[in-house]
Order: sequence, then structure tokens, then C-alpha cells
Amino acid sequence: MTSLHRVEKFMTRLLEVIVTLFFFFILSITITLVIMRYGFNAAIIGGNEAMNYLFIYTTALGAAVSIGSDEHIKITFLVDKLKAGPRKIVNIVKYLLVAFINAVMIWYSLPWIHSTGYFESPVLRIPSWIVQISVPIGCSLVILYCLYRIYIENAGRKSSLNRVNT
Repeated sequence: MTSLHRVEKFMTRLLEVIVTLFFFFILSITITLVIMRYGFNAAIIGGNEAMNYLFIYTTALGAAVSIGSDEHIKITFLVDKLKAGPRKIVNIVKYLLVAFINAVMIWYSLPWIHSTGYFESPVLRIPSWIVQISVPIGCSLVILYCLYRIYIENAGRKSSLNRVNT
């Protein structure tokens, strides 16, 4: 097992734990808010806002995890019919396109964060950049995973986290 593979495996596991914790917090906040609203006719100030922010981070990090574990949305009907050589080329192009789209998202998100990031959220008074930075973080992780997947395709090996049936 190469050190690069160990780093990828650790990073994927860490991101999966973080996303799972965020989902747990979202579930806990939702249950608490429902009980407070319908049971006690009360509310937790900032609960909905915190839930939204956790969901945004979960989505950004979850996109990276899906690429890292090769479980992203894809239609492989035609690709599965290709021989090994053309399939390898299609997979490399696929990861290059996904990396390019995420690089464009990073490129456009940085000026957006710079221009609007100083505004505070209405209830929790959190600067917007704390939530907005999830876009370049998630997209950067997706690019890293795409580059790793291209490396795996070129090396002719499969990652231990690759769950594609071939």
C-alpha cells in the first residue's frame, strides 16, 4: 500500500466521519426543534439557521466523499460496454471534466466570498464567509480526489474504496 493510497484512505474516512457527525447534528437539531415547537410552544434561536449551515457543509464535503469512494452519480451503460483501453480514457476524461467544473466553481466563488463574506447571518451573527468557504473547500477536495482517480486509472490499479462492479 503506497503512502498516497494511505493518505487517500485516511482522508476519505475522516470526511465520512465529519459528514456523519454533521448529519447527526442536523437530526438532533431537527428533533429538538420539533419537540420544542409542538411540545412546549417554544423555539431555539438560530436552530434553523444552524441546520441550514450544517447542511451546506454536508453537501460540499459529501460531494468529495462521493468522488473519493467512486459512488457519484453516473450512468455507465455505454462505458461498461467498452473495452479496457477506451474505458480508461473515458474515465480519465470524466475525472478531468469534473475537476475542471470544480476549478471553475472555486474561481468564481472566491470573488463572491470576498465581496459578500463580511455580512453577518441574521440570527447567529456568523460572518457569511464561514459558510461560503464550504464551496472552495468542497471543490478543492473533489479536485484532489479526481487527480487521485486519474492516477489510479493510469497506474492500472483500483483503490480499496472503489466499489464499482466490473
